[in-house]
Amino acid sequence: MITKDQKASYRGFLWHGVFLALTVTFTEVNTVLPAMVIQVGGSEIHIGIITAIMMGFPLISQLLFAPFVQSANRKKPFLIGGLYARMISLFGIGLLLGYTGSLSAVTVLAFIYLGLTVFTLSGAFAGISYVSLIGLSIPDSLRKQFFLRKQVFWSLGVFCSGLLTRYVLTGLEGALRYRVLFFLASLMLAAGSIGFWMIREPRVIGTDRPQESLAVILKSIGGILREDRTFRHYCVAVNLLTLSIAVIPFYVPALIRHFSLNSDFIGTIVLLQMGGMVLSNLLWPGIIEPLGFKGLLKIQAAGSFLIPLFLAVSLFLSQGRWILYCVFPMEGALAGAHKMSGEAVLVQISHKEKRPLYSGIYGALNLASALAPLLLGVLLKKISFPVLFPAVGLLSLLSFPFISSMVCPVDTERARRDMIGNR
Repeated sequence: MITKDQKASYRGFLWHGVFLALTVTFTEVNTVLPAMVIQVGGSEIHIGIITAIMMGFPLISQLLFAPFVQSANRKKPFLIGGLYARMISLFGIGLLLGYTGSLSAVTVLAFIYLGLTVFTLSGAFAGISYVSLIGLSIPDSLRKQFFLRKQVFWSLGVFCSGLLTRYVLTGLEGALRYRVLFFLASLMLAAGSIGFWMIREPRVIGTDRPQESLAVILKSIGGILREDRTFRHYCVAVNLLTLSIAVIPFYVPALIRHFSLNSDFIGTIVLLQMGGMVLSNLLWPGIIEPLGFKGLLKIQAAGSFLIPLFLAVSLFLSQGRWILYCVFPMEGALAGAHKMSGEAVLVQISHKEKRPLYSGIYGALNLASALAPLLLGVLLKKISFPVLFPAVGLLSLLSFPFISSMVCPVDTERARRDMIGNR
């Protein structure tokens, strides 16, 4: 039976998801942030640093925070504290962007790095609690429905904020457009915090224990990876798939320069990408039902190679700007699949009492999210993007055997029976 507390937590997580979607679009790592870097005088290398901070820092730092969260009786305070730290950091970046005219590009970029580092680290701190609380507060009978519904609401929020983002980017000029977006993002996080206050955290009996040291946690990684084949193969697969997600922010400056587009087109790119994400999320439930989340991971692997291949062939054939209206929606769909499958699979395959630790290990082993953006920023100085992007996508195809070997509770009934037989 589903309790009132579980229903309240269900609604609270969905409420937060809607406002988080608005925040993500205003500070979108694949379009808005690369454009902002170019606006303040940066280059591909600086885009690589920003992308590494946004994608890699929160995952890798989760292992440092896992001992604190795992040993705590209550996870909700960490969740709320992390959210408010993120809100303050975005507001601070918004204030900074008002002084770009009187500061050097190096100084502005340094402060942006600092603000985004606080944003991502506090998000990592809150993220471990988030995964743990979903597992504790939302029962198994509602969990699959929750992830699908959350993604639908998240997509609608992203699309609405995409319209507003396009309006801001085309209606304002210079750094002012990004200043307004960061202020709006901070405001949306404040509104989203209401959802976290709605969560009713259940008290788990018998969880009182001293905090484990980081050394003990590090020693336990090897044992967990040896014993849990599904988790081990999932970490390998995610690293390979993350390579193609890390490429997406570089599409914006590369294609803008190739087609000599003005900065006003950034708003259109945001809308195209968010539109592709929304439309694809109408299709994913129909795919997940028969194929499970493993099927979605395989689609992501195939798309990671086919999309840049399509772009490279089109440019070789001297096609016009119309390919942008195909590539960016497809990239949005790819990013949506990555977000939906990654979060859902991690919650389901991790053991209940060790979920914060699993989140920390997962983040620490996801090295591609931190290293790939930096490496891509350097390689793009030497290798043309129509060659480099498909080459990176080709690596994603190597994830197929690892995905196939996974046994996930969110998969089909056959996978559930296999899991019972193997464990």
